[in-house]
Amino acid sequence: MAQDSLVECVPNFSEGRDEKIIAEIVKRIPDEGCTLLDVQSDASHNRSVVTFIGPPDKVMEAAFACAKRASELIDMESHSGEHPRIGATDVIPFVPVQGISMDQCVEMAKNLGQRIASELGIPVYLYGKAATRPERVRLPAVRQGEYEGLKVAICTDPERAPDFGPLKMHPTAGATAVGARPPLIAYNVNLDTGDIVKARTIARAIRESSGGLPAVQAKGILIKETGDVQVTVNLLDHKTTSMDALMSHIEEEASKVGAAVKDSEIVGLLPLDALLDVAISRLKVTGFSRRQILDLVGQSAKEREGGPSREDTLQDSGSTTTKKECYYLAEMDLNKFVDDLAAPTGAPGGGAAAAVAGVLGCALIRMVAGNTLSKARFKEGRDRLEEIRKKSQALMGRFQELAVGDAQAYMAVEAAMKMPRATEEEKAARRAAMQEAFKGATITPLETVRETIEAMSLLPDLARYGNPNAITDMAVGALLLDAARRGATMNVQVNLGSIGDEGFVAKAREDLAVAASKAPAFLQCVTEGMRAAGLDF
Repeated sequence: MAQDSLVECVPNFSEGRDEKIIAEIVKRIPDEGCTLLDVQSDASHNRSVVTFIGPPDKVMEAAFACAKRASELIDMESHSGEHPRIGATDVIPFVPVQGISMDQCVEMAKNLGQRIASELGIPVYLYGKAATRPERVRLPAVRQGEYEGLKVAICTDPERAPDFGPLKMHPTAGATAVGARPPLIAYNVNLDTGDIVKARTIARAIRESSGGLPAVQAKGILIKETGDVQVTVNLLDHKTTSMDALMSHIEEEASKVGAAVKDSEIVGLLPLDALLDVAISRLKVTGFSRRQILDLVGQSAKEREGGPSREDTLQDSGSTTTKKECYYLAEMDLNKFVDDLAAPTGAPGGGAAAAVAGVLGCALIRMVAGNTLSKARFKEGRDRLEEIRKKSQALMGRFQELAVGDAQAYMAVEAAMKMPRATEEEKAARRAAMQEAFKGATITPLETVRETIEAMSLLPDLARYGNPNAITDMAVGALLLDAARRGATMNVQVNLGSIGDEGFVAKAREDLAVAASKAPAFLQCVTEGMRAAGLDF
């Protein structure tokens, strides 16, 4: 083993929500003399992927120290998350980087596995290049049944006996897979749908085990924070299947099931060449050389001149990031809105509050549609539920815009009322400005009324196809939408008495009457569902 040997280690811990626990685990890495490169945590997966690098002996010590601390802080009996897992320290792979062979990384895996088993009492399975059985080369095979399933199988099925350690799970830390492998690219592709069946269909089409792309592992999961679904991928060898080929295949399969790629994310680190392959392929570049990459040429020159070394650069790149899934809504701070609403001022007031009730009502509609789509057992109306999910999301943003607009319209009325009126000309200008301001203050809640009817029109099909266990969520959403309609209606009506434009007033009253006539029919389906469930509405 060369004196300047470097090994990369990418342990995955079953904690992605408590930042204090994650920080407590990863601080063991620099303590043992290794360089922490990256920490990526995912609340939906409830998992953190850590990347560090160092000499083989120091990497071994850091990996053990992290596994030990994770076993003390993470309780698998209460763990839940979208990503497959078998233990607190779910997996520890060693990746050769410099001056070390794959065989030597295999020996590291075996030595660490034995130590974890003997000192921590955690059963260990060897996988990847370190696997002792052909069926354990692939990590999904080791994770079969996940923590809950392995908890039974390890005691009852001789084929699931660990390579090291007891024939039972650690009472809180579960089991751990330790292995050696080439660089792996963890790649998540988010779809513009909440239909879990579509994500699973795409994953099945692209993964090698189902006859898809070689060196590709894939699974379809739901991202609870957004209601969207994701194809989570491990690309085992980007030279066998490039990232460009992978994405093209996912886009093709998504199109077949009526979905599209929304965005994607890379978890942890990856080889530069993997991204260069994408650029070269997409741009159809010929004769390209790494010497044409200015950053690489510049760094090489700096190192020749005595600038930062590779090790310094790696140290500087260490980071701890927590991934947060989000989606666009109108820019509005709800906490600030509540404080402003409670303040003894005129804006925001009831009109803005009515619009926010519309936000909440649509959020519940979206939740029920997404909840139903996340469960494959609901077969009927999935395309319609997807339409409802997307429409309600769009309406959430629209209602937030209306909440902001209502407050601004009220301030325009106040500004008009404060205009000077010392002369007849000033009085006339003030009257005209007030008329325009009152119209503006009427148009916004009137639009809120129209949008509530648009949202309530989603209720019949939601009641027809939605998860019946979510009937109360649907009902609360319906009540909030009707409250939004009624509140906005009152705000329109109170302004109409101050508007002299009879045509404007007549049209506004007509729109209110139409909305009032439609609302009961949309609510009826929810009323019937609640009564059928023996509940009051």
